[in-house]
Amino acid sequence: MDLYTDLIAVVDLKEGEVEEVDIEDEFIEENIGGASANVALLDEYPDSVVLGSGVLTGTLFPGSALGVITARKNGTICHSAFNWFSGVELKLSGFSFVVIKGKAESPVYLWLHDEIADIESTDLWGKNTWETTDFLRDELGEDRIQTLVIGEGGEKKSGASLLVNNYWGTDDRNGLASALGEKNVKAVAMRGMGEVDISDPEGFVSKTEEVLADLKSKIKKGASVEGLDKITHNYNACFNCPYPCRNFVKLGEEGVIIFERHLTDLISHGLDVKTAAETLQTCYKLGVNPQYGKDPLSLLSVGPQPVQPLEGKEPFFYTVGVCPILDRFTINEDAVVDAINFGTELGLSSEDLDSIVSRL
Repeated sequence: MDLYTDLIAVVDLKEGEVEEVDIEDEFIEENIGGASANVALLDEYPDSVVLGSGVLTGTLFPGSALGVITARKNGTICHSAFNWFSGVELKLSGFSFVVIKGKAESPVYLWLHDEIADIESTDLWGKNTWETTDFLRDELGEDRIQTLVIGEGGEKKSGASLLVNNYWGTDDRNGLASALGEKNVKAVAMRGMGEVDISDPEGFVSKTEEVLADLKSKIKKGASVEGLDKITHNYNACFNCPYPCRNFVKLGEEGVIIFERHLTDLISHGLDVKTAAETLQTCYKLGVNPQYGKDPLSLLSVGPQPVQPLEGKEPFFYTVGVCPILDRFTINEDAVVDAINFGTELGLSSEDLDSIVSRL
């Protein structure tokens, strides 16, 4: 299927084996991708954790950085997003989707690269997320490797656990880091050197340029959190996104890239913006979500929390693989459908996509 790499990795942790399953056209036609496809895989492989990319993830379409992790929590299906470059590296590793089932006898990490999925034993349990990412990049010999890592929060199955992408927080509002911790998975390392085919390259590029021009005309300079501009060292964007929403704040010799939701959570707990940024750095090292409090160490022992469903138009964005932050600028959803059709020749209508998204 165009816009996808060819394989689903089904990782059996109990047996220590990986099955490579071809992606059938019918599977994409029925589910499109992202969260919707993850749910279909979760139905096929109950009690697993699924990583998935959207149909537009890793393409020229603006904001196409999104990957989705899906699992059952207290019996309810829930999703969290991961951005930066990790969604792209997942797809271009050769595996557009990864199913993680069973439980490893001892801690492991997964290494996805060149259409190969390795299960590697590790003594990284107890290391913080920064130490883990540094080790994996050094061990595997590539600084561009993207990692999804659990910290002490995920190891202890805290209700406030947070999945970390390299060194920075993801939108893991459902504590799915703990779902990996329950399976003894410390990290997933990804490096993508693959590529995707496009059915109509000229039409696809033209449509993405149209969307990009429209978005750029609406984006204004400056951080949306009061006081953040004053302490921001530079502005960062995820893969192929025109909106640099990630503020890098320098803190001594180190620093932290801000995920806005987490910063506003800490400010709502009574911290000023600079103290909130400093606290956020500790939260990310421990792998805990500041939504549940301002003391990072106390977040290691938070009990089970209710599932937080997708909000607003997130089901749409989580399916196509585009960051929902672009909804702030009223992205043209019909143009998204057009881009998918130029890329895949699915002949998808807006009504077809709405029907698939409505299942989430």
